[in-house]
Amino acid sequence: MNKFFLIQLIVSFVVGGTVIALLSFIAEKANKRIAGIILAFPTTVALGFFFLGWTLSSNTVADVVPATLIPLGLSVLFVAVYVRIAEYSARIIRSKVWQIIVSFTLSIGLWFVLAIPFVILKINHLGIGVAGYLLLICIAHLLLQRKNHEKAVSLTYSVGQKISRAIFVGFIVFLVVLLGKLSNPFWGGMFAVFPAAFSSVLIILHWYHDPKSLSPTMQKVAIGSLSLFAYALTTIVVFPRFGFIVGTIFAYAVSLAVTLGLMTFESKSSIFLTKRTNN
Repeated sequence: MNKFFLIQLIVSFVVGGTVIALLSFIAEKANKRIAGIILAFPTTVALGFFFLGWTLSSNTVADVVPATLIPLGLSVLFVAVYVRIAEYSARIIRSKVWQIIVSFTLSIGLWFVLAIPFVILKINHLGIGVAGYLLLICIAHLLLQRKNHEKAVSLTYSVGQKISRAIFVGFIVFLVVLLGKLSNPFWGGMFAVFPAAFSSVLIILHWYHDPKSLSPTMQKVAIGSLSLFAYALTTIVVFPRFGFIVGTIFAYAVSLAVTLGLMTFESKSSIFLTKRTNN
């Protein structure tokens, strides 16, 4: 392992952790109804693609992205599956620790079981990836829309929680770079869409709140993931043409526009529904 690659690994860990800490702060200040949209804003994906472009090449990232679209959809489905398992496990398991362990192990296990074949088989067709992603987020959205009497909770984190989230996500970005360099770039691409940010949020919320509050809090994640989808598709076009640095800026701009559009739509929908209810 040469010195330059070691520097790349260290930088990927530090930057990955810093970005997720910043996103945690923004989510704290946001309206609870749109928190799920903000949580889905590209972090691990963007940083993973950036550092893969730095350690490998921009063209390699663009070539790998189509194979990451279904695992990306599975990351959104992971949220819905975790929420459902958490609610069911609370009925039979009293210990909150074991509820979290069971919920996380089963949901992340499902993600790995379904995502790994796409890496091993190198299923890299853009049409299949887009269709698979759209199908998965539709399923996830339906699972997260189940009505209950709980309200969305505020996404507030202690300093220790922010640090632990930063370390966890930083480690995932570190792993993306390491696997992309030392093994197959498809492995790096798969871990770039690993639900690291979602996992840390769910575990913290589950620990401090009733499992039934997870569904309303994460309700907009499936829709919010369209910003991730837009980011991934944009990288296919801009990375080969402009390189991974300028390409990342372009892709973030597109993703930000999608996120702001979704937030605006959600805010207007909320106002409309409130007026309709009052009338």
